[in-house]
Amino acid sequence: MDKDEHFKLLRASSAKVDGLLAELQSIRDQEAALQAQRVKKHEELKQARDERMKLMTAAIDDKVPKAQVARALGMDRTNLYKLLEGKDDSAEA
Repeated sequence: MDKDEHFKLLRASSAKVDGLLAELQSIRDQEAALQAQRVKKHEELKQARDERMKLMTAAIDDKVPKAQVARALGMDRTNLYKLLEGKDDSAEA
């Protein structure tokens, strides 16, 4: 094999490595964008849950039966009670 053939193989190998590095960087960029979306959605979820808690407690404070509140939310009554107990615990802490 002569010198030119070696250079040709070296350039091809280098191009392959560069291509793979570019693909990996693209994947990293996509992952970073997805992570940012994930963080944003978690923040939105927390806000939605806080709003739901405010609405639940307002309805219960206005003497709406807890069973009806749970039904309106599409959740089991025990889950509603657990959410309300968690709210009371966090207020004490």
